[in-house]
Amino acid sequence: MLKLVLFDGSTTYMFPNGEIATPAKIRDQFPAVDVFPHVLEINGHVCQAVQEFAAMRNFHGINAALDEVAALAAMEAKVNAPAQDNEPSAEERIAAALEFQNLMSL
Repeated sequence: MLKLVLFDGSTTYMFPNGEIATPAKIRDQFPAVDVFPHVLEINGHVCQAVQEFAAMRNFHGINAALDEVAALAAMEAKVNAPAQDNEPSAEERIAAALEFQNLMSL
């Protein structure tokens, strides 16, 4: 389960490569964190991603009227939602196979 938090410059995490992600190192690697609000994607104690808050809000289609706390909660719910099953039905697979056969017979 991923946790989304706003970068506050006070918490230390770990990068996926095992390096300690102090606030200073995050600032060095992502200088924009001091200019715009940024979201940290946290898995346990690992900082997996640093993303700009407004861009992430737009990507997930979160209402701009929500405050930061509510928007983070909505994004976290979307990120942690189970993946939808997009497997084709039996009818769709049969139709695709028949279309393929028709194309091969031309």
